[in-house]
Amino acid sequence: MKPGEFRYIIDESIGILWRRKTANIISTIIMALSLLILVTFLGVTLNIAGLIEKTSEEMRVYVYLRDDIAEDVSRGLQLRLMAEQGVEEVVFISKEEALEDFRSTLGEESDLLDALEDNPLPDAYRVKMKQTHINSETLEAMAVRVEEWTGIEEVRYGRKWFERGERLVKGFYIIDLVLGVIVFLSVVFVISNTVRLTILNSRKTIDILKLVGATNAYIQIPFIIEGALQGIVSSLLAIGLLAIIYRSAVNYLPGLVFIRVDAIAVFVFFCALLGAIGSFAGLRRFLRI
Repeated sequence: MKPGEFRYIIDESIGILWRRKTANIISTIIMALSLLILVTFLGVTLNIAGLIEKTSEEMRVYVYLRDDIAEDVSRGLQLRLMAEQGVEEVVFISKEEALEDFRSTLGEESDLLDALEDNPLPDAYRVKMKQTHINSETLEAMAVRVEEWTGIEEVRYGRKWFERGERLVKGFYIIDLVLGVIVFLSVVFVISNTVRLTILNSRKTIDILKLVGATNAYIQIPFIIEGALQGIVSSLLAIGLLAIIYRSAVNYLPGLVFIRVDAIAVFVFFCALLGAIGSFAGLRRFLRI
């Protein structure tokens, strides 16, 4: 591409935005509000996923032993647990330690335990799993397998809470996907109609360019750049509005985390691509060049 052609494309792209500034401002605001809905749900999803991941890091699997288990059998169980796939650490918790921990948890009400004649708590192994193996399928399979071993009374890992958390995150991801499709279609529709209006107002100029031998790409590129710029501006507006919402919400929810910089960069690029696709769709549908 010659320098003169490149300069024309840039000047024309800016000119298109300026000549139809009212329509472009309206369409950009509509796009920004649509994208705000999407990016808000993405932010909520990332925060919930991060909270569950942080909680899962502190999660432990407790393997409770029978009262009549022999000491050598107990040591053998510890070695078998260490050999399980995904296990990072196995710590023995005696019934005495468990009772003291329970007493500390009760605080001022710990005097209630003084009425106990015997320690009702069993010996147990506290198992820490590797982060890559913390999911409901792996944990449930391990629990079922370990409970069949000789000397094991029960295996617990907070199954109901964990499965609910996973379902919640999956549900939000599905909502994000549905919203993404809806926003994609709405943005393409808005931009393609804005481009259509611009084309109708620039019809004479386009006809002259075609008569003097301008290629399709030469005519199309300024409109596509216009759409990409609209997408970028709309995404930045949406991020700015989200930042305002975040600053207000963080006063009530201190643990909230804003979207990472790399995620913002991907989002802006996606919106620029979305804007370019919308412009191209408008060109293909209404210009027929």
